[in-house]
Amino acid sequence: MNLRQLRAFVLIAEHRSIRAAARALFVTQPAATRSLRELEQSVGAELVRRSAKGVELTAYGEALYKRAVLILQEARKAQEEIGQMRDGEGGTLNLAISSAALTVLPAALAAFRARMPRVAVAFNEVAPPYSHEQLESGRYDFLVQTEYDGEIDDGFARTTLFSLPLAVGARAGHPLRGARSLADLGDALWLLPGNIQAPANLLRLAFDAHKLPPPRDVIPCQSIAVALALISESDALGIFVRNLFDHQLLPRGLRMVPLDHALPAARVSILTRAGSPPTPAAQCFIDCLREAQAMPRRASTRSRPSPSAPAATDTAC
Repeated sequence: MNLRQLRAFVLIAEHRSIRAAARALFVTQPAATRSLRELEQSVGAELVRRSAKGVELTAYGEALYKRAVLILQEARKAQEEIGQMRDGEGGTLNLAISSAALTVLPAALAAFRARMPRVAVAFNEVAPPYSHEQLESGRYDFLVQTEYDGEIDDGFARTTLFSLPLAVGARAGHPLRGARSLADLGDALWLLPGNIQAPANLLRLAFDAHKLPPPRDVIPCQSIAVALALISESDALGIFVRNLFDHQLLPRGLRMVPLDHALPAARVSILTRAGSPPTPAAQCFIDCLREAQAMPRRASTRSRPSPSAPAATDTAC
């Protein structure tokens, strides 16, 4: 078993076609087939079968695929780590970032680019369980995600970047813009990123904390950008980390609902694969995030009404 064989096998599994895998490898189809057959002989099991749908993995193939992806990613990271240790050059950094980290991300990226300008960086939006699967497989170097539970035992190593209070958001002019309690918002439409059935459902946690039944009209929305666009132009409500209401990237029509009581706190955590140390580039970016968080926050360039100010007009909270 070698990396050439594993790379051919992974591409055959992902493309469901030996011909497509060969094109991706820039080799002939017989060469890709030969790599597959050599790998099957090495492990002593049939890994793929041809069917009307193309190439399908056997049970042995499914088991090997998960390991093969991880082996290839670790090999890539090892090669990049040597290059980064030697001269700070080369390699890629693939991250998934929660919207709650937007307040520190620009400064962190600027610092990282100054230190490691030749490392290519790609950002993705955190979307469990897909993002966790990508982290587990080694395709993501680390995640920065918002969490609401206590101790989480999911096999990942995590450190807290910072903690944040939460707030309810609504469009300017929302009929419930003057609400002071969650009890006044139970019948509203809510947009909630993620799986509304998950144990960490923030909406359920918030209403449970005040001994209230959770809202019945809830739409899950994996994309924070879509959720923000809909909330700023409709009568839907959402819960966000409070500091985002001072951020320039939020829609101008979004306002904080001035509740008289606190909501559950959130924490922004950095997740890495347990047992797989970050590459120098990944560690550098993590350090830049921590340094950006420790920097004094600049005053927002946008003027927003205070959440406790009276709603004098339809554009006030």
